[in-house]
Amino acid sequence: MTRTDRAERFFLSFFGTPTDGTSASLLRLTLGVCALWQAIGVWLNLRRFWGDDGLIPYAIVAGEKYQWLSPFSWAPSSDAILYGHGIAFTAASFFLFIGFYPRIFTLVLAWTHLSLQFRNPFILNSGDRLFMIVSALAVATPLGQRFSVDAWIRKLKNRPAPEGLTLWGMRLLQIQLAYVYLNSALAKLGNTRWRTGMALRDVLSSPVFAEWPSYIDITPIIWFLTYSTLVFELSFPILIWFKKPRPWLLAYGVLFHTGIDALMVIPIFSYIMISTYPVFLEDGEIERARRFFLKIVRRERASPVETPSAAGV
Repeated sequence: MTRTDRAERFFLSFFGTPTDGTSASLLRLTLGVCALWQAIGVWLNLRRFWGDDGLIPYAIVAGEKYQWLSPFSWAPSSDAILYGHGIAFTAASFFLFIGFYPRIFTLVLAWTHLSLQFRNPFILNSGDRLFMIVSALAVATPLGQRFSVDAWIRKLKNRPAPEGLTLWGMRLLQIQLAYVYLNSALAKLGNTRWRTGMALRDVLSSPVFAEWPSYIDITPIIWFLTYSTLVFELSFPILIWFKKPRPWLLAYGVLFHTGIDALMVIPIFSYIMISTYPVFLEDGEIERARRFFLKIVRRERASPVETPSAAGV
C-alpha cells in the first residue's frame, strides 16, 4: 500500500465515520440555547447598536467593502429591516433549538449574525465571530436526527430515519475548535509576558478585560494561571483526538471557560466554546448518559412518598 493509499484510507475513515446523529442533535440543543441567549441581547440593544439613530449611523460603515451582503445596505434607515433582523435572529434561534428544519435555520442564523456584524463591526469580539462560524458549519451536520420536531414528525408519518450519515460535518467543527486553541496558544507564545508567566497579571488588571475591580498580584498564582492556560491550549488540539484523555480535556475545558467568563469581559466566547463541545462526544456516550439520567428520573418518580400517619398529625 502506497502513502497515497494510506492517506486516502485515513481521510475516508476520519470524515466518513458513521453516525446516528445523536452528538449532532445534542450540539443543536446547546447551540440553540446559546443562540436564544444571544437573541435576548440583540433585542435589548437593537436600536442602540444597529439603528441608524443609534451609536453608529450607517454613514460611518457605508464605505466598507462587503456592505452589500447586508440588507442594511438596501435601506439603512428602515425600521422594517432593523426589526426584521431581530425577528429573523429570534425565529432562527427558536427553530434551531426545537429542531424544526434546523439546518436551514442555522444558516439563517449565521447569515443574520453576519449582517449585524457588517452593520456594526465596532462591537465585535472573538465570541461573535466564532458563533457565526459554528452556526455556518453546523449546516453540514445532521442536527435534526434526534430530540427534534423533525424526528417527531418523521415518527408520526412512519418515515424511516435517513441512512448513511457520516461525521464529516462534525469533523469540520472539531477541526475549527482545535484551530481556535492552537491559534490562541501560538499567538500567546509570541508574547514575552506569556513566556515569562506574567501575562495573566496584565489581563486581570486591564480596565478593558477585567471583570473585577481588584486583581491578583501573587506571583505563584499568576504563574500557575498563565502556564496552565498555555499547557491546556497547546495540549487540546493534540490530545483531543485520543479517547482516554478526551473526557478530562473537555471537563477541564468547561472549568477553564467558566473561569474566563467569571474573571474577564469577553461576551459569549466561553458559552459558544462550551456549547460546541458535544462535537467531540460519541453517539454512544451521549446515549448512555441519557439513559442513565432517565433511569434516575424514573426511580425518583417511582419512589413512594412518605405521608404522616394519622396518629402523628
